[in-house]
Amino acid sequence: MSLRFLFASCLCLLLPLSALASPPKVSADIAPVHSLVAQVMKGVGNPDLIIQPEASPHSYSLRPSEAKALSRADVVFWVSPELIPWLEKPLHNLAASARKVELLEIAGVTLHEFREGATFESHDHHGDEHGHKDEHGHKDEHGHKDEHGHKDEHGHGAHAFEWAGVFDLTAGTYQWSFAKINGNYADPAMKMVILESNDIESSEEMAEELLESKKSEAKKHNDVLLAQEKAYVLNFDKAKETTVFSVTIKKDGKYAFFTEHMPFEFEADEHFFKDGLGNDVEPTAQEPEVAHDHHHGEHDPHAWLDPENAKIWLQAIAAELSRVDAANAGTYQRNAAAAVKALDTLIADIRAQTQKLDDIKFIVFHDAYQYFERRFDVQATGAISIGDASDPSPARVKEIRDTVARLGVRCVFTEPQYNPGMVRSVFENTKVTTIGVMDPLGANIEPGEHQYHKLLKALASSITQCKG
Repeated sequence: MSLRFLFASCLCLLLPLSALASPPKVSADIAPVHSLVAQVMKGVGNPDLIIQPEASPHSYSLRPSEAKALSRADVVFWVSPELIPWLEKPLHNLAASARKVELLEIAGVTLHEFREGATFESHDHHGDEHGHKDEHGHKDEHGHKDEHGHKDEHGHGAHAFEWAGVFDLTAGTYQWSFAKINGNYADPAMKMVILESNDIESSEEMAEELLESKKSEAKKHNDVLLAQEKAYVLNFDKAKETTVFSVTIKKDGKYAFFTEHMPFEFEADEHFFKDGLGNDVEPTAQEPEVAHDHHHGEHDPHAWLDPENAKIWLQAIAAELSRVDAANAGTYQRNAAAAVKALDTLIADIRAQTQKLDDIKFIVFHDAYQYFERRFDVQATGAISIGDASDPSPARVKEIRDTVARLGVRCVFTEPQYNPGMVRSVFENTKVTTIGVMDPLGANIEPGEHQYHKLLKALASSITQCKG
């Protein structure tokens, strides 16, 4: 045996196990989460990033290298299916054996419900920041609804209907169902109006009159509903888990449905509206524009923009990595503690900056920033697009333009993940003078441990531009 080999063998025996063991292979969905994981893994290993920050997480196609990294992952940290519904299948197929940590599900995380409507100036953002509901499941006073779930007198645009949707339908029979949630219907009955119409706004006055009229036709389980100038009172069968009504459409065309309650309040395992073959039927337009996939919940998933949530996630990431890699548990815990301390400093710095902004008014591209807004008390006036960044309806664009004119909004933000031409077209011939960039992901920030801090600083700097 050579002396060199003997020396190397002895050296290996003296090394700690952590130096010999390979660190776990870790993947993170978006750049801000990747940054938090990288901070915790500093000195041990580097996580893989699934979705590049210049792309929208709402719709994305994995690159081969990203799919390969996901397939070999031991642990995957991701926000939620509300943000990335398409990732559920790859997680199941490619990362079947990996430990999967859904960050929105971690105890203690502050969650906010999706905001309704295109403008936010009437919302009390100092209200219940956790989106709590009362014992009946209705929104509290900050949700602008009374004890029956209706918008209050200050709800701005309160209607006899809570939801309206336009469907492009062919002649035939459809089924509209109402299911019990946790053993009960959201309400024992509900009014509905069905009109032949291709536009919500042009039909809402008639719908209001019909819904508020004392003349209505009562319907029960399996009864038929027709498109006509009449309000139906739909009575739900307490003895059944699901009450179903048949909707008969006599000719091809577009039909507007106006309902006293949100149909998603009665949706359990199945979509509320189906055709004769059992296929889901989705509206071509709806008000309010629902940003979330209603099969996955009601919370706005952009929770990483609240650094208090990031502090909770850092500790949860360290705990999870310590479970799969006990040899490096001490390093993970020390890194997380240091990262939390650094976030405390960052929060104080940003709060000092935003306190000088007074009551500035700005419009964002899509409704992704309320976690940052609430934490630092800088509320956007409205959003061009809803939370999933889908194209805004003409009615939404009109509401935004009217708000800009009424409140004198001069500052609007684009996002690098989306076409800035849409923003310019929306505000053409208005008094908007500043078109800046606000980015919830950090498209122009290099991924890594410093990305998250730079991202939040960039958001604060963008809003400061409006102070001008």
